[in-house]
Amino acid sequence: MRILRKIYAYIQSHIVTVFSLLLFASFALVGIVFNFTANKYITSSAGYALREAREINEHNNTRETGVIMRIVRGNHRVYANVRAFAVDDNFTPICTYFSENALNISQRLSYYQTPIIETEGMRLRVNYQTFYISIVPDEECTVTSATIFYLDVSETLMFTAVINRLLLISVAMIWLISMIIAGVFADSLMRPLRVLRNFVRQIGRGDFTPNSHSFVNEEFNELNQSLNHAARRLAAYDNEQKAFFQNVSHELRTPLMSIKSYAEGIEQGIMDPKSASETILEATDRLTGMVNDILYVSRLDNVATPAMEKINLCVIVEERVRQQKPIAESKGLELKYITFGEPIIVNCAIKYIERAVDNMISNAIRYAKNVITVECYAIGGSASIRVTDDGPGFEPNAIPHVFERFYRGKNGLTGIGLSTVKSITDQHKGSATAENGNKEGAILTISIPRKKG
Repeated sequence: MRILRKIYAYIQSHIVTVFSLLLFASFALVGIVFNFTANKYITSSAGYALREAREINEHNNTRETGVIMRIVRGNHRVYANVRAFAVDDNFTPICTYFSENALNISQRLSYYQTPIIETEGMRLRVNYQTFYISIVPDEECTVTSATIFYLDVSETLMFTAVINRLLLISVAMIWLISMIIAGVFADSLMRPLRVLRNFVRQIGRGDFTPNSHSFVNEEFNELNQSLNHAARRLAAYDNEQKAFFQNVSHELRTPLMSIKSYAEGIEQGIMDPKSASETILEATDRLTGMVNDILYVSRLDNVATPAMEKINLCVIVEERVRQQKPIAESKGLELKYITFGEPIIVNCAIKYIERAVDNMISNAIRYAKNVITVECYAIGGSASIRVTDDGPGFEPNAIPHVFERFYRGKNGLTGIGLSTVKSITDQHKGSATAENGNKEGAILTISIPRKKG
């Protein structure tokens, strides 16, 4: 498989070269087949003509003839210029008349010391001419002699050579035209790839400016649109991350400065250790909560789908209310839990849902005056958790941004607690909403799908 992948990659990167080789191989195969077929045809036709000439000679006793011998092949008449002449044992012509070709053939056979035996369809080249010859010994003569039949195929071979030259010229012209076409095609194919490659490199350098190039090819256009979509999402994510780290540093600096200031006050003896310690502990708790939120945000960003478990959502909410109640009471708040008795079965990541409920209650504890109410109920195919407080509520223009990370409202940062709630509900394919009550206070609601069946 690795070898096949390498071959495929080479073909992709050398499309013109591969196309050229394939074209050359195709025409080479055509040339080989043509020449093989032509040669077989010439050999077969010459052999047939020589055999027919020998039969005619047996009836006519013709040793040297200048006329065209008529050969009959089936229902068709074939005319072949086959001639014959007699020679002695030294291949010297002994007939009264012989042509120049006959003399040249006899001399060449004598030069090669060819034995006078019956020979069928020998190919002989003499003075730039090509002949097919047959040697027939004269068995009735007392002196060793033979009749040599010969057929000049020079014109046929010359015609074949002309066809080969025309074929070669045609191949060269077709190859040149094909290379031009293939070059244009390859360039048209590689140009959008180069544009998209440069766009990907641009994204890799952190430049998420969308690519405005338009492609004729629909597939390249779709790929470009997908890359643009990815670039926009990366740009948004990059801006969000920059804002996230800027705000994290600012948010962490506040409790750290508080801890440092009160610790220095205790060291210098200008602050009451007990009250300063309480402030330090409170700042430490706040810092710990923020760090935990940051860790959760990081975990949510890097885990595509958390492990889901089947559970009664009311059990989770009731347990979180019980855990948060001491914190609410320490601030003089009443934390109430309302349930309708029936189990609400859901598939969820239990630790994540617990974190979401804790953050909703913690947000309510921060702003409530007297009472916080937590409800768990089901409507249709959704399971919902609602947290209501009697605090000042949300600013109207801040409601659309409540779940954004580190959104700066009128009173400063809202933190990342509620953005964690939104991320958790999104991973559960649910929703999170924020609104103000009819008279006062804020209402936070999350909904996730119920377990079917």
